[in-house]
Amino acid sequence: MRSFLALSASIVSLSISAMATAQSRNSPRSGPSSPPAFWVHDDGTVEVNNTDGQTKFQNIEAYLESELFEVVGGRCGLPPEDERISGPPLDDEPGGVAGGGSSSDCSCNQTNPSAIYDAQGDITYQIPVVFHVIRNSAGTQGNISEACIQNQVLTLNEDFNAISGSPGAPGTNCQIEFVLASVDPSGSATNGITYSDNSTWFNDGGGYYNSLAWDTSRYMNVYTNTASGALGYVPALGCSNIDGQAQDRIVILYSAIGNCATSSPYNLGRTLTHEVGHYFGLEHTFAGGCSSSSNCNNNGDLVCDTLPQQNSTSSCSSSSSCGQSHNNQRNYMDYSIDSCMNQFTYEQHLRMRCNLEHYRVQLPCTDCTGSGIPENDECSGAIALVDGPNEGTTFQATYSGVTSEPSCSTSSGIAVRNDVWYSYTVPGNGLLTLSTCGASFNSRLNIWDGGSCPSSGGPLLACSDNDCGDDAITSVFVFSGQEIIVQVGSPVNESGNFVLELALDEIIDPPVNDDCSDATAITGAVTEFTTIDASGSGFGLPLSCSTSSGPEVFSDVWFSWTAPCTGFATIASCGSEFDSRLAVYAGSTCPSSNIAPVSCADNICGDDASVTFLALEGQAFLIRVGSPVDGDEGQGSLFVDCEPIGGNPCPEDLNDDGTINGADLGLLLAAWGTDGADINDDGNTNGADLGLLLSAWGQDC
Repeated sequence: MRSFLALSASIVSLSISAMATAQSRNSPRSGPSSPPAFWVHDDGTVEVNNTDGQTKFQNIEAYLESELFEVVGGRCGLPPEDERISGPPLDDEPGGVAGGGSSSDCSCNQTNPSAIYDAQGDITYQIPVVFHVIRNSAGTQGNISEACIQNQVLTLNEDFNAISGSPGAPGTNCQIEFVLASVDPSGSATNGITYSDNSTWFNDGGGYYNSLAWDTSRYMNVYTNTASGALGYVPALGCSNIDGQAQDRIVILYSAIGNCATSSPYNLGRTLTHEVGHYFGLEHTFAGGCSSSSNCNNNGDLVCDTLPQQNSTSSCSSSSSCGQSHNNQRNYMDYSIDSCMNQFTYEQHLRMRCNLEHYRVQLPCTDCTGSGIPENDECSGAIALVDGPNEGTTFQATYSGVTSEPSCSTSSGIAVRNDVWYSYTVPGNGLLTLSTCGASFNSRLNIWDGGSCPSSGGPLLACSDNDCGDDAITSVFVFSGQEIIVQVGSPVNESGNFVLELALDEIIDPPVNDDCSDATAITGAVTEFTTIDASGSGFGLPLSCSTSSGPEVFSDVWFSWTAPCTGFATIASCGSEFDSRLAVYAGSTCPSSNIAPVSCADNICGDDASVTFLALEGQAFLIRVGSPVDGDEGQGSLFVDCEPIGGNPCPEDLNDDGTINGADLGLLLAAWGTDGADINDDGNTNGADLGLLLSAWGQDC
């Protein structure tokens, strides 16, 4: 437990009111005595009963800032040895535990710092954790979000694994990894978090653990409530054979959890790190005072590489005690402020792993189902992206140290913490857009060039931070076959789930006649065309050209045509696979918005177009085909005919090639229901015209 001063009898009555004294597995103690020593009311006020009488505070933060907390409240409340819960050891069961040595190596009275327990080169123990969030009956106090709990687990992993770039980096890598349980005791999927609303439980009373505990031999049970006025506590050290009892637990003040903690300066998640140290068998660094200066593995904190100290340390300044200087104030098992703590010692890590191997043998696993560090935590394990949504998580990801650039940040520096990695081979030229918008945490992303993992200052193609709320979205032009690396993390110490959206807007070459200056010359009666990926010319048509869709012409293509006769010219786009619109301009000079077309049409044959106008033999025209609907593109056929004035001696020769044959039949069928192949001049192309054509079949004109 973490406390500024050693606990007196009165302190024990305050801070340990909800803790059990020595008892068997079958005799659990229920809640605090009446009246309780510490109580948070529904209005948020705090009531403390101590030897000086009753004291009230406006809220929990005011209590934690008071001298009363420093003097009698307690940084934490580890019971004296003769009051700790204990019990017979559970039978060992096969699991992920390595085994070795004996339980006497880390008993409650001694430590044998045997190298057999050294984590280096050995397995990493994963610890399944369940958080029981207890709120008051109204649900108005004590609520903690899933994101905040995930951050607290991240802090544990930084501290117990001395992760590079994290506050825990100066410490010893214990290779103990914490994961939120993914399967509950019944075998059902879970996020490892439960919520309960009960004011008595919220005030650390009522034996809530008897109702809420998950198998304590297989899960580390963490409860958040008022912790009886302390910042946190455990009923006993791990060496006490407490595992398997419902009371085996860690209790943390609800306002001292994760990055949502408000209990400054105890607001960085180190209270839980401290209590987990007890849970794994560690004593306070100041246990035993100066008496631990000799025979240090059998006195005091039972660890020799923490120097003896008479009293706890409440600040981050260098200390001197028992005749020598020490820096125990940076040790997680002292009482200093959260920002100061950054290490377990080598012998502490040996003792903790020994405790796991002999006193909590069923707790650790080497592959907790569905949990652990993401497979793409390292760039070398980058996951290949697919078009569309890519679900991911940065929960329990480590910090690679590969940073962004100053220009990529709004205000949070250049770090990309808790990062995960992706790879992508670009299938075509275009604009690539990546987004983490809507992530459950403050996200940031970098896009790196190349098929190898980048380093800080490498070829950064694009980056984003706070471009959609506190999340990221960015676009970059890429080319076919290009390999990129995508880094997703956070500018701050946050992690969570996200969806990485990927969209590639490929750039396809537009049609050859996309621009008027490149108009395709029409030489026959039928010309195939496409408007797919065509651009617009930037000007519309007179309103008289439209039926209802406005003057715009989108995705247009251009044709040039010279009239082969003096007469009535007919041009049609009927039967196109998109909603087509056309206009005809006189001359060979590309028109602008102030040039009116000779003729224009929309929705003449279904949603397609057909125009007829007077032309002179040898006269040049420009024909424009597009759509009144933005984004409506497709393929079609352009039909062109010129009917001489004075009649046509051979009207069945629709293509004017001198012979009446299948080509003419095709034109007639294409113009069916219009006047485009009206042989008998009745205003409609129908069966009568088909009969005339067939009767003249094979004739030369």
